[in-house]
Amino acid sequence: MANVTIGTRPVGSIVKIKVDGTLRDFIIVHQGKPSSMYDESCNGTWLLMEDIYEKRQWNSSNVHSYANSTIHSYLNSTFLNLIDANLQTQIKQAKIPYCPHGGGMTVYSGANGLSVKIFLLSGYEVGFTSSNVRYGQFLPQDGTKLSFFQESIGTSEKIAHFKGVAEYWSLRTPYLYDQQAPWGVNSYGVAASMFCSASGGIRPALILPSTLLVSEDGAVIANTAPSTPGSIIIPASIQGGTSVAVSWSASTDEQGNLEGYVVERSVNGGTNWTQIYQGSALSTANTVPFGAQSVMYRVKAYDSEGLSSGWRTSGAVTVVNNVAPSAPAGITLPEAVLGGQPLAIAWGAATDSDGNLSAYHLERSVDGSAWAEIYSGPDQNFTDSITKGWRTVAYRVRAADGLGAFGGYAASPVREVDNNTAPVINCAQTGDLGEKTAGFTVSYHVSDEENDAVAVTEILDGTPKRTFQAGEGANSFAVTGETFMKLSNGPHAMLIQASDGKITATHELSFSKRVTSASVTLAEPMEAGEAITLCALSVSGSIPADAAFQVEVTNNAKDPAPVWEDCTTAVRNGLNHIFTNQTATNGAAFNFRVTAERGGSGQGGYFTSIQGGFQ
Repeated sequence: MANVTIGTRPVGSIVKIKVDGTLRDFIIVHQGKPSSMYDESCNGTWLLMEDIYEKRQWNSSNVHSYANSTIHSYLNSTFLNLIDANLQTQIKQAKIPYCPHGGGMTVYSGANGLSVKIFLLSGYEVGFTSSNVRYGQFLPQDGTKLSFFQESIGTSEKIAHFKGVAEYWSLRTPYLYDQQAPWGVNSYGVAASMFCSASGGIRPALILPSTLLVSEDGAVIANTAPSTPGSIIIPASIQGGTSVAVSWSASTDEQGNLEGYVVERSVNGGTNWTQIYQGSALSTANTVPFGAQSVMYRVKAYDSEGLSSGWRTSGAVTVVNNVAPSAPAGITLPEAVLGGQPLAIAWGAATDSDGNLSAYHLERSVDGSAWAEIYSGPDQNFTDSITKGWRTVAYRVRAADGLGAFGGYAASPVREVDNNTAPVINCAQTGDLGEKTAGFTVSYHVSDEENDAVAVTEILDGTPKRTFQAGEGANSFAVTGETFMKLSNGPHAMLIQASDGKITATHELSFSKRVTSASVTLAEPMEAGEAITLCALSVSGSIPADAAFQVEVTNNAKDPAPVWEDCTTAVRNGLNHIFTNQTATNGAAFNFRVTAERGGSGQGGYFTSIQGGFQ
């Protein structure tokens, strides 16, 4: 059978304690605190030596004052020292109920009881009462019946032997009828008395912690101190004025009565120690005083019976007395936060008296959740991506210095997230459309997930050209006719913007106009009632000298093959042109054709007006 705690052994069982080098049998007469009249120090396993150990005077004079008796002094000095040394310290220092000499039936109990380690049992503890003892009015109630004994006289469990013969044994209770005698138990288990100076049998009683172990042969094993914790861990770098974590490994205890740990701290050298923690945990937090040069910690374990292990001491760590940065000077973000869109956050600068500010740390909370860091670095701004579907978002930022000290937070308001979806511009053409030598159109289609009304604006070189309400069909951005003609050669930008009133989507295009020649004619000829014989034209604008410039006119413009006559010289010189053609099958009709092409210089030109008449 393995070792068991004495508190689990049944009342009436025998355990062994070494007294004067010899194992003696002790009866377990009670487990726990007998009643409320006992002090908490009496809560344990009560033992009574099974046989009478010896015969000895109760008191050297016939005065029955137990607190001042010879037997009380002897039991708690000479006899106590006969018990194995390892066990002596484990015997509980208990406060037992007692009746003082001359005190009549008065009993001192609880915290006012008599402090003892070894003692004699009382009359009530062995089961005697005022009602079952002759002259019971002289039996004070200085205790409560212990579980092992019966409430009657002459019972076998009250009989004790000395050298094999049943003998009288003494109790601590005074016999109030005769102040020269205490009560005792005779060889028949009956309450009796004997003069204090006479030699009565002595059966020592004591109380042990219920956590002590009992071996297979019944021997009580003395309590031993817990093992020293195997390690103690503190940070390698410590900032003055901050809280540090101190942790240690668990101790072991053979009796299983490990109760906790004591942790102490020493500042600047290890001479003076201050307790910072006591309890059962394996870690604690401690704030290191700002200004301390170094700090070290130590820990020891203790058990429920007051035994402690040795100390486990940490190394000394130099304390860095760095001042943390200030909180940043505010944090700002837009009032409108849109799901699925970027969000720009900015914050003011923090200050640091040590001049070693190193970074800002930005944290975000979504829908009231825990804070999570999303940026760390030297910048004072950050663009976040807002996930569509978030309900709320908030930000806070703090500064850190090069030694890892953090300042306070600057916090933003909580913003609601608008999860409206931006309109979509579906356009097959993207980016640079290349060179354009003539007018062109770009087809596109606009849609909106929420079916909101969408306003579309077409912008050319920064100037809005058309704004309309988007429909379900296709749209065309037209850069044609006069619009194209008025553009200068070179790069141009096109923007298509679609807004649902909350979010604006933009589609960007670009192109380069490259036109080196131009031709102008009337879309419809000008009819005449009679034959056309002459005309006069003037062309205004800027036409470079090396440009290939030509002006042509016709007086039968409605015929299938009009006759075109060159009148460039006449135009240049401001003269009339006389037509040589005299045929007009489909009737007289006038038209002109003005063309110009860039010359070798590469210089561009333009027409501003063409005016004239015919007859």
